[in-house]
Amino acid sequence: MFAWIAQNAATIISAAAVLILVGIAVFALIKQKKSKKGGCTGNCASCGGCCPYCKDKQS
Repeated sequence: MFAWIAQNAATIISAAAVLILVGIAVFALIKQKKSKKGGCTGNCASCGGCCPYCKDKQS
């Protein structure tokens, strides 16, 4: 088992790095969505007016 890990160490490290980066990106997107800063610019022509930002502006 140790020999297999040693032979594939570069692949394992690369995969771990990619997983960490994806996790950071997902965390950042969730954080943006919760703070309502990301996504819509308020331009209803581009989003069709179906986003929460545009719905809040209509109320």
